[in-house]
Amino acid sequence: MSEQHGPALVFRKFGLAHRRPDGEDVLLADVDLELPTHGFYVFVGASGGGKSSLLRILAGLVETREPAPKMSGELLAWGEPVTDEHPESLRDQVAAILQDEGLLDELTTRENVELALRAADRSPKLAVGLLAQVGLEHAPERPAQLSGGMRKRLAVARALAQSPRLLLCDEPTAGLDAEAARTIAKLLREAHDQDAQRTTLVITHDLDAFAGIADGVLVLDRQQRTLRLERPDYQPSPAENVRRSGAVQAGEPAAVHALRRLLLRLAAIGETVLESLRRLPPFELGLVLRTVARCVCEPIVFVAIAGAVIGGLSTFFALKNNPVHGGFESSLLTGTGKVATAVLVPLLSGFFFTARMVAGAAARLGTMKRTNQIAALQTMGIRPADYLLTPLLWGMVVAMPLVTLAGVVAASAAGFLAARMVSGFTTVGWATAWFASVDPRDVLVVLAKTTLSGYLIAVTCYHLGTGPKRSGAEVGEAVNRAIVVGMALVLAVHAGLTFLVYA
Repeated sequence: MSEQHGPALVFRKFGLAHRRPDGEDVLLADVDLELPTHGFYVFVGASGGGKSSLLRILAGLVETREPAPKMSGELLAWGEPVTDEHPESLRDQVAAILQDEGLLDELTTRENVELALRAADRSPKLAVGLLAQVGLEHAPERPAQLSGGMRKRLAVARALAQSPRLLLCDEPTAGLDAEAARTIAKLLREAHDQDAQRTTLVITHDLDAFAGIADGVLVLDRQQRTLRLERPDYQPSPAENVRRSGAVQAGEPAAVHALRRLLLRLAAIGETVLESLRRLPPFELGLVLRTVARCVCEPIVFVAIAGAVIGGLSTFFALKNNPVHGGFESSLLTGTGKVATAVLVPLLSGFFFTARMVAGAAARLGTMKRTNQIAALQTMGIRPADYLLTPLLWGMVVAMPLVTLAGVVAASAAGFLAARMVSGFTTVGWATAWFASVDPRDVLVVLAKTTLSGYLIAVTCYHLGTGPKRSGAEVGEAVNRAIVVGMALVLAVHAGLTFLVYA
């Protein structure tokens, strides 16, 4: 990386406000400030004043499905404007340590660091050294087994894997005791000093942990709606730590605000569909294969049992309630076989597959969104669609036809047992009658219905799971919507294609 001169961050008449239905909550106005390169700055201010919002803007983590914060003036990072859209040139130069760490629970401690190294085009072998650097050379294998302080250390190691020019930290010592907080603060300073091109910005309410470490204190003055850079020994007064309501100015009318939200959500649906097509080539083949295996193995027994019940019962009642009392049994069995294999069992297999897989996938994605795991992927320069949507698409598109086949086979086997029990059909006699009218067209139609259904429910899971999540209740709502919408899509696809082909 070539040496960069000039300030790291420049604010020129910069303003920041949150769009609300009742107006604009002004956080900053007319800010003029420059932060020199290679400074280690702590960022303080009353809670709710806009520190985290500013950090997310710098990290490129603005939520695209909701009205974005209103920005005016200029905010430059090494001369690159970040007020309109986060520039791609900064994507691999900015790393963020988020308040919830955003550790990927499905990966091991070492794999979390290795993923960041691969995303930065660095050797995964460096993970061992980075873990040792933060004191985690003998850490537990799974992130869930780490203590609070160890999770912070792992987040630091993962951020350093990117070798960032700008390191952003949101409350990295929150929830830690004084000794652990001081350790994390020193660790951040040591990492900062190892790279002469790095600038570090740390949001904190714990100035004691950073005493004697910071090069300056960036103060967000909520009352004056401005930023200023103070000396390293600055201590805010008690009055400055009290949250005050911001200046609310007239903004767009509530109806316009609601329309903006609606249009953003509609645009997000289109963006998800486009992403599903653009990002179809696997980003990590191993992850795709594991997802396919999981999508096949988890529901296949459940669907096969359901198919057996459907095939057995439908055959039993069709023969047992024969209106001509034993006549035309072969014809009756032929009709049952056609309906079961081409229409009924594939439809219900789609329902059972959706019920089994969609809830888990939507809950997993919603939890990842709420705990900043998806944001962590973005800060590593990884498109969430590559890591989450692509494996899910391949998993469900490949798995649904295979699982449906298992349901059809189980239904046919149960149908044979029922036919033998009620009417004494032989194996050859049953097979001749059951598959008499099943032709290659039926196979192609079932393949089309299951493949399209798998694609649609994968897109639905991803879209609803990765939407804004502020609470566990919103995760639960997304799961419920994904199940309902997924089943509705399966029904629509099966009904539509069946009618189109057979009407």
